[in-house]
Formats: sequence, C-alpha cells, structure tokens
Amino acid sequence: MEQENSLVANPSQQASNIQQPSSTSASIAGAGGGTLLVLLASNLPDTYPLKSWLVIIAPSVSIVLSVFWKFISRKSNAYFKVKKVERSKKLLQKKIEAALQNGIISPEEATILKRKMAEIELQSIDNLANKIKSIDFEE
Repeated sequence: MEQENSLVANPSQQASNIQQPSSTSASIAGAGGGTLLVLLASNLPDTYPLKSWLVIIAPSVSIVLSVFWKFISRKSNAYFKVKKVERSKKLLQKKIEAALQNGIISPEEATILKRKMAEIELQSIDNLANKIKSIDFEE
C-alpha cells in the first residue's frame, strides 16, 4: 500500500519505469522474428544441412530485427510529425488569409494577423536552417 502511494505522489518515478512504445514493439518484432526462424528450423528434416545454423543464428536475427524495427519506427514517426506540422502550418495560413480577406476584422487585428504570418514563415526558415546546421558531414 505504501508503494502505491509513493508512485502516485511522484508520477515521474512511475513514468521512468515504463518502456517506450517503440522499444517494446522492437522487442516484440525481434522476438517474433527469432522465434519464427527457430520454428522454421524445427520443421526442417534433421538431414537438412542448414538446420543447426538456423537455430544458432536465431538470437542474432532477433537483435538485428529489433534494431531495424526501432530505426524504421523512429524515422516514420519523425516523418509523420513533420507532415503534421506542415498541414497545421498551411491550415493556419489559410485561416489567416481568409480572416484578412473577409473584411470583418479591424485594421489593428489585420496587422496582428500579418505579423503572425510573418512569424510563421520566419519560424519555418529558422527550423530549416537549424536542420541544415545539425547535419554532420563526414570528411
């Protein structure tokens, strides 16, 4: 009971005990791939020359599959986050342009919205510049 109260009182401690979803799915992918290889090998006849090698390399295949899965999931998550930001940016710009064109807003509000559009563009340029700076070129 005291253990439960300490976890509730300090949620950061509880969160640190939980694995990342990509790590868990990578472990599942690796374990599944290694298990599948062992099952495949066990269904082969004993006279098959590669049967023992398939069983021997199964743990290595598990590790390679989990690393590959983690890499792919990180890249795909990053890609979809970028796409979500781009869609949100375009939607915001359309809404600002529509608000500027409908004539209902005051000139002061129009100035604020134009400043917001400029901020969005500057932020986009700054993000791209930071991305270029972060690229590590090997010599």
